[in-house]
Amino acid sequence: MTEDESQIHSELRNRIQVKYRRNKLKLDYYDMKNKLDYIGFSIPDDMKELEVVIGWAAKAVNVPSARIRRTGFAGADSDTLTELRELDETTEFRRLESLAQHAAAQTSCSFMFFTPGNEEAGEPEVITTVRDSTMASAAIDPRTHQVTAGLEVVDRNNHLLYLPYVTLGLELRGRKWVVASEYDTHTRRVRCSPYMWAPELRRPFGSSRINRAVMRHIDRAVRTILRQETNAEFYSAPRGVLEDAHNSAFYDKDGKRIDPMRAIGAIWGIPGYRDLETGDMRTPAFKQLSQASFQPHSELLKSVAMNFHAETDIPLGQLGVVHDNPSSADAIRAAEDGLIAVCMNQKDFYAYSAKRSALALLSFGKSEAEMRDIEREMSKIRPKYSNPATPTPGAQADSGSKFVGAFPDLQGSRVALERFGMDSEEIAELEEYRKQQGQQSILQQALESSAGRPAQQGEQAKTLHPKEELKLSAEILGNLRRAGVTAESAAQIAGITGAEFIPGAPETIRTPEE
Repeated sequence: MTEDESQIHSELRNRIQVKYRRNKLKLDYYDMKNKLDYIGFSIPDDMKELEVVIGWAAKAVNVPSARIRRTGFAGADSDTLTELRELDETTEFRRLESLAQHAAAQTSCSFMFFTPGNEEAGEPEVITTVRDSTMASAAIDPRTHQVTAGLEVVDRNNHLLYLPYVTLGLELRGRKWVVASEYDTHTRRVRCSPYMWAPELRRPFGSSRINRAVMRHIDRAVRTILRQETNAEFYSAPRGVLEDAHNSAFYDKDGKRIDPMRAIGAIWGIPGYRDLETGDMRTPAFKQLSQASFQPHSELLKSVAMNFHAETDIPLGQLGVVHDNPSSADAIRAAEDGLIAVCMNQKDFYAYSAKRSALALLSFGKSEAEMRDIEREMSKIRPKYSNPATPTPGAQADSGSKFVGAFPDLQGSRVALERFGMDSEEIAELEEYRKQQGQQSILQQALESSAGRPAQQGEQAKTLHPKEELKLSAEILGNLRRAGVTAESAAQIAGITGAEFIPGAPETIRTPEE
């Protein structure tokens, strides 16, 4: 490596190491593996090893991540969108991008990297990898907000350093990093796309959903549940007091002490005795002590859950806190307003990262001049996301009906179909079906015209028998062939598939020499 490359590699590697301990702590909370540092004096020593887990950290990450789903791209020309759709399928870009978004919510940021694959070894043309902040880092220009370098930790002895115009495969040999492989990218754009959760000016790489407040609330909730478990243990044990019993009732005839638990069975047979000091008769009495109430612990857990809800906007109903009365639909909607606002705001940050990833995918096999044209086209592209409010199918149908009623000229358009809740795949299938139906409709009109039966205005077309339709299609095919249309094109227009043609041309066709 050159001196500049070695310095960049060292800085990015040190950044990963400095942040690793904190990021590992967040992941331990997410995986419910972190242990309490302080339990308190109210927990007996015998119960301090009791494992009490709570999944609130996973809730803080999973719930908003599941509501932010990219459904496709829009705004560019059809060729660019088609190429992006094909790359999305071949490289599994959308699936891997969802993993990057999820990892960003866990540790504040994640990274997608793009490298050429070895097609001779069976690898795809483009390899897309996702790393969280424990395995990757990047350098971003504070003025242009462009990535100037990226580092992917493949394993302990192999790194990938992403730079403008080149990607370096580094290998640790002894105590020195050397360049083992090199890939020319032919573009100044670094093939590294960071995904950040809620970036700020002071935190350009975002903030984790599992922040300090979330961690402390989880600790408080675990301690509260542990106290409930302790109370339950004491609640199940007998809590009684035997008053005015003579000491001899607990010793046998040999003077050996009787186990108190064995003496309970005969407790009702303990006779009274006379007090030698006062001369009064004393009658033993057994009293049952009242158990401690669970109410304070339950109320404290609800209080902690409300603090957690205020910090993360996760609805209380998803935290396992039971309410006395079921919430109304309006109350549920109001409780989710904060979460929906968080997801709507986060979509803008992810959209910028998605465009950067799409540019990296499109850069493979392109020259720098071609990339400039693609960048101009990509400036118009707009990533599309599903509605984070997760409306019901009935609500979507109602919204679509009102939209079509207000804009009747847009009925059947992609915008209207999206209002009805259809995703990109469903819309593509519907458009393909319409295209096929449209071709069949044109063919039907042509067949009726050739048969001398023009359809009257307003008359509904009758469904033909398959053999009759095939016969008329063959007539159209013959007319097209005699008009000079090639065999394959004529068959496609006539809607005939699987037909084989013998070499030659119709007799009506004459070349200029003939």
